[in-house]
Amino acid sequence: MVYSNLPSEDEIFQWVLDLHSLGRRVPGSEGDLKAERYLRDKLFEFGFEDVRMEPIDITLWTATKWELEAKVGRATEKLPCFYIPYTTPTGDGGLEGELVYVGEGGARDFEMTDVEGKVAMVSVRFLPLPVSLLRSIAYFTHDPRNTITPDWVHPAAWIRTNCLGMGLLAGGYDAYDLACRHNASGFIGVLEDYPKLGEELAYYAPYDGVMRPLPGLWVSRETGARLRGMLERGRVKVRMVLKADVKPAVTHNVYGVLPGESDEVILVHSHHDGPFQSAVEDASGCAVVLALAKYFAQLGEKTRRTLVFLFNAGHFYGGAEGIGQKAFIETHRGDIVARALIDIAVEHVAKECLERNGVAVVTEEVEPRAIFTTDNPTLVETAKKAILKHNIERILILPTTTPIDVPTDAHLFWKNGIPIYSLISGPMYLFDAADTPDKVAKNQLQPLTKMFIDIIKELDTLPAEKIKR
Repeated sequence: MVYSNLPSEDEIFQWVLDLHSLGRRVPGSEGDLKAERYLRDKLFEFGFEDVRMEPIDITLWTATKWELEAKVGRATEKLPCFYIPYTTPTGDGGLEGELVYVGEGGARDFEMTDVEGKVAMVSVRFLPLPVSLLRSIAYFTHDPRNTITPDWVHPAAWIRTNCLGMGLLAGGYDAYDLACRHNASGFIGVLEDYPKLGEELAYYAPYDGVMRPLPGLWVSRETGARLRGMLERGRVKVRMVLKADVKPAVTHNVYGVLPGESDEVILVHSHHDGPFQSAVEDASGCAVVLALAKYFAQLGEKTRRTLVFLFNAGHFYGGAEGIGQKAFIETHRGDIVARALIDIAVEHVAKECLERNGVAVVTEEVEPRAIFTTDNPTLVETAKKAILKHNIERILILPTTTPIDVPTDAHLFWKNGIPIYSLISGPMYLFDAADTPDKVAKNQLQPLTKMFIDIIKELDTLPAEKIKR
C-alpha cells in the first residue's frame, strides 16, 4: 500500500510539541481550552467541513499552595509534598495535628490506631505490572526480540491497591475512606512504590473529579521514611497547607466528520486533556488521531463508512469513565453512537521507563503496549496482520475480559456495546510533571499511523455483521 499523503514523523511530532506548549491541560483549564481550539482548527485546516465543539459543565479544582511541616519538640522541618487532587482545602492557616502512622491502612490497622482528630499517614502501594504474565491471556504478542521477559515488572502508577481508586479492581481497599470513617483530620499518602522521576514529586491522582472531605497530601518514600523516623523518637505534630480554587468551568468534546458512502460510523479518538503539559498523556495519542484525520481527509476518495475523529474531554475527570465519554455517548446515542461499528482509541505513544535503584530511567525502547480488542476473531486477525506488516514491536492484543477490565479511554464505548480497538501503554510517568516531549516514542508515530490506516481500510471493506458479531 502506498501512503502518498501520510504526514511525516516530524509533522506528527510537531503536533505533540504544539499541544505540550499550551500549558497544563487539566479539564476546564485555560491550557485545555487552548488545546480544544487548536484541535478544532487543525481539522478545519485538513479540509473538514463538519467540525463541532460540544460543551460540558464541570468543577475546576486548582491547587494554588501546598506545604507540609513536621515538628518534633522545638525543631520544625519543612518537607516536600504534592497535593491530592479534589481533597478539601485547609484554608490559609493550614491544618495542625498530631501525626499517626497507620501502616498500609487496612481495616485492622485503623482499629488498632487512634486517628480521631489526627493526621493519618498511610503507606500507599501500586499493583505490580508483569507484562509477561499478560502474554498468557493475550490473543497475540509481537515481541520478536523477546524483550518482554518475566523480570520486566514495574508498578502500575494508575492502580493503587490500598488507596483512592482503581486498587479496588485488584481486591484492594481504600485507606483514605477508612481515615474519613475513623474521623482523622487530614491524610498523608506515602508513595512507597513510586520512583524518583524529577527534582520534585508531582503525582496527579486520583482524577475522578470527586470532592473528598479530608485535606490530602502525597509524599515520596524518602519523606515517608523521614517522618517514620521522627515518630520513633516521639510525638510529631504536622502542619498541612492545601489551598485551592474551586469554581464552575466548561470543557468540550471536539470532533470532525468525514461523510462516507453510508451513515455507518468508524469512530477514532483520543482524549485532549492531561494532568500537566503531558506530552505522552495524551498529546501523543491526539497527534496520531490528527495524522489519521489528515490522511483520510486528503485521501481524494470517499470511504465506504463515515469516519468520525473525536478528541474527547475529561479523561482526567473520571478516568476510564470520564465525563467526555459519558457526554458524547449520551448526546449521540441516537445518531453517531447508534451507527458506530467500532471505536478505535489511541493513547500513550511512550518510551520505556524502568526503575533502577529507586530512580526512574527512560530508555530508547518503546514501552510495552496493548491493544484491547473486542472478542471477535475477525478483529483480532485484522489487528495482527497490520501489526506484523509494520513490525509494531512489544505489543499484545488483549481481550476485553482481563482481570483489570478495559482500563482505557474506550471503556464506556465498550460498555455500551461498541466493538473496540484500544491502544495503550502504562509508563510510570503518566501522571507526573516529568511527562515531557522527550518521553514520546517519536519513531513510533508514523508506524502506528500506518497500522491504523490499514486497520481502518480493512474494516471499511468488511460487512457490518463481521465487525459487530
